[in-house]
Amino acid sequence: MRNTKLAVLGVAALTLTLATGCAKPPQVEIDGLKASLQAAEQAGATTYAADEWNAAQQAMNAVTAEVDAQANKFALFRSYTKTKELIAAASQAASAATDAAVANKETARNAANEALAMVQTSIDAANTAMTELAACRRQPKDFKKDLEAMKGNLDGLAAQVGNISSAIGSEDFFGAKAQADSLKASIDTLTADMQAAKEKIKC
Repeated sequence: MRNTKLAVLGVAALTLTLATGCAKPPQVEIDGLKASLQAAEQAGATTYAADEWNAAQQAMNAVTAEVDAQANKFALFRSYTKTKELIAAASQAASAATDAAVANKETARNAANEALAMVQTSIDAANTAMTELAACRRQPKDFKKDLEAMKGNLDGLAAQVGNISSAIGSEDFFGAKAQADSLKASIDTLTADMQAAKEKIKC
């Protein structure tokens, strides 16, 4: 009777060992992690949360390396406990990347819109300077020709506003701000030239 009990216990222990040793990768959790990474990418993490995105990618690489390490072991010795821990950490990193992307993207959106508004302010100032220059009584030789050239330059610069609006519409906020900053600098330079012209002709 005792031997029978021992045999039963032995079989049970062996079954438990086999069940534990022949563990399979936690595919459900891995799929969930991949979905979280995809969500972060769709939120714009690659552009607006580069550091957080890289951390999430590295965490995912650690998961993959651990799964591969276990796969190279004999079936009876495989364990995915550490894999699950790494998946949990990687999931947190993916969520952090998503949150950072959403926040940073909104900040970039606001910065682009503010830069565009500043461009419009510069255009208004340039138009005012143009009107004042055109109203000068003293108009030296080639004055009108120079004035027309300045107006052409201003019109050409003002036409670029549409490109900035398009960039904002396509959510290229960094690109839009860079364009706006460059355009504002060009318009401000033109305005300074017009003011210098007024002083030169003592308008």
